Formats: sequence, structure tokens, C-alpha cells
Amino acid sequence: MSKRFETLAFCFALITMSLKASLARRAAFAIQVGFMIINNLTFFVFWWLLYQRVPTIRGYSLADMAVLYGTVAAGFGLVQALVGGVRHLGRLIDDGELDSLLPQPKNTLLYAIGMRSQASGFGDVVSGAALIALSGEVSVTHAPLALLGVLFSATVFAATGTLFFSVAFWLPRTEGLARQAWDMLITCAMYPEPLFGGAVKLVLFTALPAAFVGYVPARLIRAPSVSDVALLAGASLAFVTAALWMFARGLRRYSSGSRFSVFG
Repeated sequence: MSKRFETLAFCFALITMSLKASLARRAAFAIQVGFMIINNLTFFVFWWLLYQRVPTIRGYSLADMAVLYGTVAAGFGLVQALVGGVRHLGRLIDDGELDSLLPQPKNTLLYAIGMRSQASGFGDVVSGAALIALSGEVSVTHAPLALLGVLFSATVFAATGTLFFSVAFWLPRTEGLARQAWDMLITCAMYPEPLFGGAVKLVLFTALPAAFVGYVPARLIRAPSVSDVALLAGASLAFVTAALWMFARGLRRYSSGSRFSVFG
């Protein structure tokens, strides 16, 4: 149990250090946050314009879309703000930059994903939370469930990103392909679930888990149920376990980049 507390304390310290580094240049931080908020709200305006012509899209109202879009934005924002290194994992592997992390006493993956914080992620979190709040579908008493839904979304986002970018252990120079797959996950998660069917829907619940970063967390926020909590908890555990296993497996075959610097 003490080892788990030590790991949690280490994660907290690493994230705190990354956040301090991100906040060091306050003007740049504020600009990135502001532009991301504007970007997200501008994109949502297109949905608002569409819903002025049609009341619902396959059962999704404008309020439902606000919750869905807000959940995805906030979940992705948390990943960018707290473990922004996920997006750079492929490059670290390809360029041999994991060398500087291997001598560290704690888990290499935690160092790799936790040592970066993207300022734009805070803009995603703010705009996502605003959309959920303004949707009118979340009461004050349901706010903790909204937070839980966003946390589940962020967990699956981070785990899936780790899976995609860890492919670089086996197939060099696949960072671009991994980023496209991750971006596709984000895109699919922001469209109403009923638009997809058949084999595509199966993919969105498995290999490209848009269901667990968007549809199901948003459904939990709109209409809380024990079954959705259990489904999201099981999916999060499964994807996190798969990500940890894949990274550990890949690290065994990692080829050193012959770097002598040490992170810290």
C-alpha cells in the first residue's frame, strides 16, 4: 500500500512540476488557453447553426450535443494539461530519447507522459466544462457525475494514446500515423453515436474507442446509471492495463539512442 502512495505522490509531484513549467510564461499560456477556447466554441457554432434547421439528429438535441462535445473537449484537455507527454511518446521512442528516463527510479512511462503540460489543454477543459454547464442537462447535484464522466473519458484517451504511440517500439517512424489515429478518435467521438452502425460501431467500442471517450461518458452525465459507471470503469481498467502491458513489452525491445543525458 505504501508503494502505491509513493507512486501517487510521485505522479502529483511530476504533474505539479510540468504545470509550473507551463505557467512560467504567463502571457504565452493565456494566449494558448484563450485561442483554444475560441477554437472550440467556434467549432460548436456550426452545430448550433445546423440545429437551427433541424430539431434533432438521430435523437440527439442541441443540448445533447453540447454535453457530448463538452465531455470530449474536457477529457482531452485533461490529458493535454496533465499528461501531455502522451502525444510525444512516439518521437521519444524513435529518437532514442527514452535513454534519459531509463535511469530514473520511478516508472519510465510515468516520466514520459507526465513531464509535459500543454497550455491549450486548459482551454479545452474550460470550454468543455462551459458547454456541459450551459447545456441545461446537468444540475448542481449531478456535477460530481459530470466530473466522473470527464475523468473516465480522459483515462481512456490517455491509455489509447499510449497504445497508439507505443507501436513505435515495433514499427519505426509511425508517429504520424499514430497521431492521425488519435485525431480520428477525437473526431469520431464528437459526432452523435446513432450516425454509426454495424462494423463501424463495433470499431468505435474497441480498436478506436470513441464510445468510451464520448458517447458513454456523455450518457452518464445526461442520464446517470450504475450500469454506465460499471461499463466505463471496466473499459478504463481494460485500456489502461493494455497500455501498461504494451509499453512494458515494447520497452524490453527498445534500442538505445546512445544518449548520456539524464532527466531530472
